[in-house]
Amino acid sequence: MKGLAQILEALDPPVKHLAEWRTEGLFLTLLDPGVPAKVTRFISRKTLADADTLNVVVLYAVNELRLKGSHIPLEPGTLLIR
Repeated sequence: MKGLAQILEALDPPVKHLAEWRTEGLFLTLLDPGVPAKVTRFISRKTLADADTLNVVVLYAVNELRLKGSHIPLEPGTLLIR
């Protein structure tokens, strides 16, 4: 998840995250300490293996985080995961 950390930190404003591995997949928490706001997602191993689906899950989570504050959401076609 090192690549994801770099992608989230490159956003303006940067998004902090916590990643907890579980047997079934990954429990991801995104944080914006400036607002403050927090969102969580459980990402299955199957989703982690598909970059397109993973991109949508992370994009929706970032947009939800931003909607809890005053930041403009990302566009639907934004590629965070390549």
